Amino acid sequence: MRKNKIITLIISLIMVLFMIIESFAVGVNNDKKKLNEVTNKIKKIQSDKKENKKKQETVREEIRRLENEIQKLERELQSIENNVSKTKKEIETAKNDLTRAEKDISDKKDILDSRLRVMYENGNVGYLEVLLDSENFADLMSRLDMIKKIFKKDIELLKYLKQQRDLIEAKKKSLEVHKSELISLLNQMKNKKEKLRVSRGEMERVKKKLMKDYAALEAEEDELVKLARRIEEEIRRKQSSAKYVGGKMTWPAPGYHRITSPFGYRIHPILKTKKLHTGIDIGIPLGKNIVAAQSGKVIHAGWLGGYGKVVMIDHGGGIVTLYAHNSRILVKEGQNVSRGQVISKCGSTGMSTGPHLHFEVRENGKFVDPLKYVRP
Repeated sequence: MRKNKIITLIISLIMVLFMIIESFAVGVNNDKKKLNEVTNKIKKIQSDKKENKKKQETVREEIRRLENEIQKLERELQSIENNVSKTKKEIETAKNDLTRAEKDISDKKDILDSRLRVMYENGNVGYLEVLLDSENFADLMSRLDMIKKIFKKDIELLKYLKQQRDLIEAKKKSLEVHKSELISLLNQMKNKKEKLRVSRGEMERVKKKLMKDYAALEAEEDELVKLARRIEEEIRRKQSSAKYVGGKMTWPAPGYHRITSPFGYRIHPILKTKKLHTGIDIGIPLGKNIVAAQSGKVIHAGWLGGYGKVVMIDHGGGIVTLYAHNSRILVKEGQNVSRGQVISKCGSTGMSTGPHLHFEVRENGKFVDPLKYVRP
């Protein structure tokens, strides 16, 4: 009887143990599912941000085009206004010339009326008296020829003056028409300029709206990234029960030791805002080997938001290393890896400006400077 009780107790303990293990596995799987959902949301936001940036650039280009068009119109308007001013002066000059021409014609008529009177100091002597006063036929012909010449010159001068007056009048009318055309063109261009200014204002409002939307997307992404990190840490905590394996870590980029961006706050090269750089960037050509800095268990191998393709390794004792922006991942989640083992190939996936390794070290979920553990 006592033996049966002991066997029953052992079986009960084993069943409880299996239930705990199963519950633990379900918890980790649920966390992984949540992490995957959050990662997908981050991908969607990053896609929306890229589309937003494209739209912003299109709008900026349109604003630049409108500004160039407005500047061109302003130069043309200035030129037309100068022409209008010049034409007005020319019209004023033509008016003055016309007044002088009219006066010259009037004066010449007065001269013609008194032409013969000035031939003699006294009296009103008409052409007939001049001819009748001739001494002989030869003198008559001479006087007649003189009178003809005087008439001819006076008539020619009068005709010339009238022609000049007509030319000035025609020029004045032409200038008036030209001025009207210039003013009409000036008004058309002013209207066009105003329409361009309205369009530019609309584009400025669109740009502000896009920038506001981008800031909202960025804030949402930041919150999701924080959530993803908390879930990662929870997964790591559940999966890790061992102590840190100990020892100094090896450099994760064999043959490449140039740190292109250190740990700490910086202006993000893509977002252009001040953010904590949570690891170090190491300049490595595309496709070169990335190795595990220390022995441990792979707790994540796949896409992770802005990190792109990522490998995360749990080294025990709350120490986790992360290798981001890979082009290829050569290990699987749950796999045990050794120090110096090739785990991935360098790439530029996620939010990256070019091939490099972003390397992080986390202590109980907190970011620390990797140079505390590795040296180039």
